[in-house]
Amino acid sequence: EILPGENGRRKNSVCLAGFTIFLNIWSSYSRGNRTREEVVTPPLPQQSVSGSPMAMPVDFKTYVDQACRAAEEFVNIYYETMDKRRRALTRLYLDKATLIWNGNVVTGLDALTNFFEVLPSSEFQVNMLDCQPVHEQATQAQTTVLVVTSGTVKFDGNRQHFFNQNFLLTAQTTPHNTVWKIASDCFRFQDWATT
Repeated sequence: EILPGENGRRKNSVCLAGFTIFLNIWSSYSRGNRTREEVVTPPLPQQSVSGSPMAMPVDFKTYVDQACRAAEEFVNIYYETMDKRRRALTRLYLDKATLIWNGNVVTGLDALTNFFEVLPSSEFQVNMLDCQPVHEQATQAQTTVLVVTSGTVKFDGNRQHFFNQNFLLTAQTTPHNTVWKIASDCFRFQDWATT
């Protein structure tokens, strides 16, 4: 499905379940006029306790829908921030988040901030997006979404590379909304070795 992008650009946008995205992006201002961008969705639905086989698919479809909406909005925000407002990028991460960048491990917000500051400026083009909710039994009842992207990236002074990136997003839920944060991020160049 083709959705209009920022500044009149068009972008390809695909989500596994095929749902169109219309989410609120909340920008709040704290002391010092810092902008905080977050991926915010409506409150997550409660799972059915009826145990009815008929209720289960409806609940799962709702969770898949929520996962796709959060994932697609997250991807739009993440790569826009990476390319244009990198200093704000760590606001999308949990305090103890881990990034694995081409095999190099970076953990915690201070280390992430330092890492992103030394990366050259970038131009990302996402060509594929896939997402799915992670079963809560595998995440100690923490609502989690796996997001997989691939595409091309050109860092300033370097040639263009193909890349693949996987995120685990966790939900921080309040009665009014759900804020999604990165718990784990794994980035890898996907170029074939030249001979």
